[in-house]
Amino acid sequence: MLENLYVAIHNVTGIQKIKEYTKVLLGFQIKTIIISKAVGSAAMSGVPQAQKLVFKKGGNLLYVEDIPDIIELLSPDEIHVVAPQPYAKNKFNPESVAQKLKDKTKVLMIFGGSDPGLSKRELDFGIDSYLEVPADIGTIGTAAIILYQIYTRL
Repeated sequence: MLENLYVAIHNVTGIQKIKEYTKVLLGFQIKTIIISKAVGSAAMSGVPQAQKLVFKKGGNLLYVEDIPDIIELLSPDEIHVVAPQPYAKNKFNPESVAQKLKDKTKVLMIFGGSDPGLSKRELDFGIDSYLEVPADIGTIGTAAIILYQIYTRL
């Protein structure tokens, strides 16, 4: 059922962040990993390293310039743009996403790769969603918890 779940990291600058993000997604058997707007060392070294990890697991890595490119190529039915509070206004609902995946709905999750996350313009690409935690735990932690919440409901 995770074949209809697409996960993107947007605006990332660090090699290590791309590698950790990729490992988390591969751990949840996400087949298509998306990186958008990688800059600096993340673009030059991080993306090729991630591609190697993904290829070894038989997955796909999509590397694009910006969020509209992801939407154009994948045509998702639902988009969740994840950011910490107070930037995002809607509490993430894993039950709803899991049900949509069971119903074969194509869901795209977008996480910000730099602090504090995504711009207002980027949040407007989908349902701005936050993970309810006591304090901001960063992109990798947030992605891991959200994927676990979805995974355990499938």
